[in-house]
Amino acid sequence: MHITLGLGRCDTAQKIKDYYANGVREYFIGYVPRSWLNKYGWEVCPNRRNSGPVFNFANVSDLRDIVKEIHATGSTFNFAVNAHDNGVERMDDIKEMIDIFEPMNPDSYIIADPAILFCLEKWGIKRPIHLSTGIGCFNQESVRFFCERFNVTRVILPRKMTLRESRMLIESLADLHLEFEVMIMGYRCYFNDEDCHSVHSGAGTSLCQEVIFDRHTVLNRLPDNWKDVAEFMANATENEMFKVGSKIDLFRKEWLKNEPPKFPDYAMHSCGEGLDGMLTMTYYQNCGLCAIKAFRDMGVNVLKVPLRGCADSKLRAVQMVNKVMTAENPDKAFCRSVINSPDYCNSKTACYYEVEEDK
Repeated sequence: MHITLGLGRCDTAQKIKDYYANGVREYFIGYVPRSWLNKYGWEVCPNRRNSGPVFNFANVSDLRDIVKEIHATGSTFNFAVNAHDNGVERMDDIKEMIDIFEPMNPDSYIIADPAILFCLEKWGIKRPIHLSTGIGCFNQESVRFFCERFNVTRVILPRKMTLRESRMLIESLADLHLEFEVMIMGYRCYFNDEDCHSVHSGAGTSLCQEVIFDRHTVLNRLPDNWKDVAEFMANATENEMFKVGSKIDLFRKEWLKNEPPKFPDYAMHSCGEGLDGMLTMTYYQNCGLCAIKAFRDMGVNVLKVPLRGCADSKLRAVQMVNKVMTAENPDKAFCRSVINSPDYCNSKTACYYEVEEDK
C-alpha cells in the first residue's frame, strides 16, 4: 500500500523529497496550456480542477522538470485527463496534450470520460488506464465492461461507496488482478461526484456547497487581539500553528464561547479537548484515516490524498496518512489520537467512510 498525491506548480524538488520520505510513491498531474485557457477558460477543465492555474501545470518545461524530480526518487506519475465529458470540439486539443505527455512516459492516464478511452485507442496509445472515480464504477459489471475493451489496470473507487460496498466489489473482481485506489483525506463529495456537472465550477462556490452549508453568522467585530493572531499566522510554521493552545486555536475557542455561529446540526458545535473542530476541518477537510486498516485488509493498493495546488496542508495530510498506513494496528482510537480533535471526529460531515451500514 502506498500514497498517491496531486501536484501543482508550487511543488519543488525539495517537496518531492519530503513527500517521498512520508510514503508517497506516485503522483497525478494536471495540465492546462494557455491555448486551452484562451479557448475555454478555467470553467472547462480537462482534469476537474477548475479553481485556477495553481492547480495545474501550464507549460511543458515545468512538466518536464517535475517529472525529472519524480523519477529521481524512483516514483511514478499519472496524467489526469478525467473531466466527466468532453465535447467533440475539444478532442483535437486533448490530442495535442496527449502528444505532449507521451514522450514523458507517463505510467498511466486517469480517465473518466469513456469517449477519451475510445480516442486513446484510436490514437494508438497503449499505456495503462486508471478508471477515475468520476467514471462511476459501482459494480463489477461496469468494471468488466471497461476491462474487456481497454488496458485498465486500476479502478479508483467512487468516493460514495461504503466499506462494505468496496469489499464486495473488490472480492467480485479478484480474477482480474486489478489495483484499487481510494480517497482517504481531503476533498469529499457529499453527493455523487460521478454524476455531477457543477462541482469545481468557475463560479467560486460550487452549487453543492450552496445547498449543504448554511451561511454562518459571524461577529460584526473581531476580538481586540485579532492583529496578534494574524501576525502569528503569518509567521508561524505549520507545527506551531496547528497545535493545541496555539494563538489561532485559542482565538477560535474564545470566539465560539462569546458568540457561537449558527452551524447546521451536522457540523462542529463546541470546542472541547484537543484541536478545535472547525480549525481541523479547515485544514484537513475530510478524513478517512479510520478506514485505512479495513482497506488494507480488503486489498486496496493505493491511498489517494486528492490535494493539489499550493496548500501547505498537503505535506501534513500525507504525514498523517503515512503514520496510520504504516502502523501495525491503526484502530479507531489510534487514528483519533493522530487527529487529536474529538469535535472534528464526531462530526457527521468530517468522516469519509463512517456509516451505519458498515457497523
